[in-house]
Amino acid sequence: QSLYIATLALLVVFRVLEPLVLTLAHGMRVTEVREEAPGVVSLTISGRHLDRLHAQAGQFFLWRFLTRRHWLESHPFSLSAAPDGRSLRITVKGLGDFSRRIGDDIRPGTRVVAEGPFGVFTTALRRRDKVVLIAGGIGITPVRALLEEMGGDVVVLYRAVRDEDVVFRGELDRIAGERGARIEYLVGDHATPEGARLLSTAHLTEVVPDIREREVYLCGPPAMTDAIEKNVRSAGVPRRSLHVERFAL
Repeated sequence: QSLYIATLALLVVFRVLEPLVLTLAHGMRVTEVREEAPGVVSLTISGRHLDRLHAQAGQFFLWRFLTRRHWLESHPFSLSAAPDGRSLRITVKGLGDFSRRIGDDIRPGTRVVAEGPFGVFTTALRRRDKVVLIAGGIGITPVRALLEEMGGDVVVLYRAVRDEDVVFRGELDRIAGERGARIEYLVGDHATPEGARLLSTAHLTEVVPDIREREVYLCGPPAMTDAIEKNVRSAGVPRRSLHVERFAL
């Protein structure tokens, strides 16, 4: 029985008290709620000394929003902008019960508990000068943050089903222009021959002829990511140069 009590105490300390203390220390609150596209909302969370979290582009936190409806729930969302020490931004697509309501339920001023950062999908993995960032759907969120931090020869391939599904087009174009990166918007329905060909092995080697010489970062929904991962490997990219982040839906 004492073992159970000790285990419960540890859970309370590390899953409840520690994040709560960090939140109080940083004074995290939602400062902006912005619709990016139909069903896609960005939240900007500001606070004190956020640089002490040592968050990096490509990482995620477990977020808990202290409203009457949501304070018991935590949700994993990646940063959609590179951390600047003053604020953190996440971008959420309405795919589940919470994410569909987030734009209506979470308002500026809402206090936030954040656990993290977590994840290794960061620039620290980079070993090559040339990089390809591949995003499928809402997987663009950590890719957009990575683009903001990366210099050198960078190509971004952004796969979407429809034009209206493209998120951050203005931001991506601006960042790519500032950093000298190339960005390709690959839009098409998977059910059509043209759409099915996008990010196939043949298409990858067409749009990025030197892909086998590049570090590749890939993020998207699991089924799409699994298929693209196989195509990237078939294009000659060694496993050690391919970094994958799957977004559970």
